[in-house]
Amino acid sequence: MTITRRDFLNGAALTIAAGLAPSQLLQAAERSAGYPPALTGLRGNHAGTYTLAHSLAREGAKYPAVMAREVFDLVVVGGGISGLAAAWFYQRRFGAGKRILILDNHDDFGGHAKRNEFTVRGQKLVTYGGSAEMPPTALDSHAVATLLAGLGVDPKRHQAAERDPYRELGMGRSVFFDAEHFGRDQLLAGDPFASLIDARNTGAQPASAAAFKAFLDKTPLPQQDRDALARLADGSTDYLAGMGEGERLAYLKRTSYAAFLRDKAGVGLDGQRFFRSRSNDAYALDADGVSLFDALAIGLPGGKNMPPPSLNPRLGKSPTSKLWFADGNATLARLLVQNMIPGVTKTGSPDDIGAAGFDYSRLDTDDSKVRVRLNSTAIAIEPDQRITRVTYGWSGNLHRVEAAHVVLAGYNMMIPFIMPGLPAPQKEALRSDVKAPVVYTKVALDNWRAFEALKTSRIHAPAMAYTDLWLEKPAGARPADPVVLHMLYVPTVPDSGMQARERFRAGRAFLLGTPFGELEKGIRSQLDRMLAPGGFAGKDVIRGITVNRWAHGYSYMPNSLFEEEAAAQAVLDRSRASAGNVVIANSDSAGSPSLTAAIDQAWKAVGELAG
Repeated sequence: MTITRRDFLNGAALTIAAGLAPSQLLQAAERSAGYPPALTGLRGNHAGTYTLAHSLAREGAKYPAVMAREVFDLVVVGGGISGLAAAWFYQRRFGAGKRILILDNHDDFGGHAKRNEFTVRGQKLVTYGGSAEMPPTALDSHAVATLLAGLGVDPKRHQAAERDPYRELGMGRSVFFDAEHFGRDQLLAGDPFASLIDARNTGAQPASAAAFKAFLDKTPLPQQDRDALARLADGSTDYLAGMGEGERLAYLKRTSYAAFLRDKAGVGLDGQRFFRSRSNDAYALDADGVSLFDALAIGLPGGKNMPPPSLNPRLGKSPTSKLWFADGNATLARLLVQNMIPGVTKTGSPDDIGAAGFDYSRLDTDDSKVRVRLNSTAIAIEPDQRITRVTYGWSGNLHRVEAAHVVLAGYNMMIPFIMPGLPAPQKEALRSDVKAPVVYTKVALDNWRAFEALKTSRIHAPAMAYTDLWLEKPAGARPADPVVLHMLYVPTVPDSGMQARERFRAGRAFLLGTPFGELEKGIRSQLDRMLAPGGFAGKDVIRGITVNRWAHGYSYMPNSLFEEEAAAQAVLDRSRASAGNVVIANSDSAGSPSLTAAIDQAWKAVGELAG
């Protein structure tokens, strides 16, 4: 999928409802009903979630004042992990009897920690639609450790490696070369470069030189690129020989991985395309948008005398992070809600809550001290000396509440528009937190026979829209059993030379301007092309598609290619300054899309509130 200027302009105009009156905008923000995790089609930032927000930020819409009709001790704007954790920490600091209202503009809670469900042939398939993995350093955080202990989550139960049913059947990795970029469509078994990355992160033995040669000899890459990639994989060449320590470090941080491959490793255009997307999952940027230093940190090869892979605590997804629950961090969101609103489910056990029913009608009731009000978009925060007034759109009308404390746990980019009275430097810092667009598409398959026939369970497609896909844990051990296929798409605007924020804005506009029908067509086409040699035909096998579109996905992480690290951190520090009884808690303020950052910022924000 290539982003054109027309795509960008169309996306920028989509669903901001230009020309509509405020009352019509409120009606346009209505959401669909039903059990949210089981809804398919376009999810994540689904239609309606951004209508009011875009009317403020892009159209400058003005809304009338309304009378406050409810009073709370705490209002949390944003029902993601950070917002839910902030409410949970607030109860423990100020008392379980405090009245708390949590507002979220989506039709489900959890923020990016969304749960997806499918039912295929009577079997329920549970998966994640966004934030999923536990960073390896998470338990070093006092806030995370406190939260997990309070929710009854035992980290030791998730340390052991699970058996891989696909490996037991001789299924492994493969690479798909597409004709548009490599001259022919070819699904090639094996992916020794992925094995090399894994080995560099775990200390395991990488594939042999013979395995690399055998793989490269079968690729459609030119001989020059095969030789250059074999030399890179060998790791015995110092590509920066002659550089002093300081010069070398500067080169690592100020040179893109793509430029290093081209200028130092001698990799041609086809070979660069082969490596283009290895950084997508971790950084939401292609090899042209990440530094050599950051590429090495996740295990990408760089030759001799280079820094080894390192644990970057900012990363939400890294080669060393781990999936603890089938629905990812949605289980933590459910545990938090259940802990604060007893009765929404029949169990509070971390082991059982994933399979338990969840009563959404109990989220917002008069008899509960904590209320989660979905489909509610905050449009104004007005702090005063003793109270803060929060105005939001909900059910086609404007509503206002008063609160002693307010925690803003949504996107930093929106805060200047709902709190225009903040100091100009802080508003500028908040606007700079441009989030990276990411798509997690989930495809429910009737069976995985084609994958078994091709002896693959994970495919890397370096130059296609969906660059990585893998089979999740199947409903049974037989290839005839249903399964969920995970597909990753990051609109990186590859090889553009654009700064990270510009890439993210362009990718976001493209996603918002692309209807579900077009996305579905691309998904089916790509799968049919890749898997046809195994007898796959989407029309016969696909039973459901959920596109978790996160136009505002990963939090912006400081990037040494485009800014000085100290200056970037100063901007982050400036962005989260409190304003009286209004504090900010979100992963944006930490410059990290990780679960750890979300919980740490919640802990910090609640600690800053005056008693």
